[in-house]
Amino acid sequence: MPAMGGSTLANGGLGGQRSFLGGSVAHEFGAVKVPQLADVAGRVRGEIDTFVPPQPHPEQLGAPLPPEWFLAGLDIMRAALVEPYFLIVDGDGRYPDKEVALRVVIVAEDDEILLAFDPDPEGDFALIFRSAARFGLSPIRGGAVDCFLSR
Repeated sequence: MPAMGGSTLANGGLGGQRSFLGGSVAHEFGAVKVPQLADVAGRVRGEIDTFVPPQPHPEQLGAPLPPEWFLAGLDIMRAALVEPYFLIVDGDGRYPDKEVALRVVIVAEDDEILLAFDPDPEGDFALIFRSAARFGLSPIRGGAVDCFLSR
């Protein structure tokens, strides 16, 4: 996996429209303030540094994942972090019947799954899956660590 600044996408490896500029972006929900890339990177690092593996729920079925599984996942996530950049994706997994171009901030790359910050009103993270010709935003959303570990 590429380290910070060594992105496969930075070299055009997977395609897509990317940008390092800030400003405002049109969004289905109206104008959205675009975050500073350094702020998004800091937020992701903060989530990694403060993540605590969850305790098993008392009514859980099956064997709980051991804390080592979560710690190994955090190591993989750290290795997958890239210098954040903007990318235009072809759709929003929350609205699969609509073609909506969204501008998101990519923060990690793990093979053909990307972790993105979506500066929509919820300001959450989402997974992006690359199909043969395009990027699509998954409906898997939440915190950076939770999204990354769910891939």
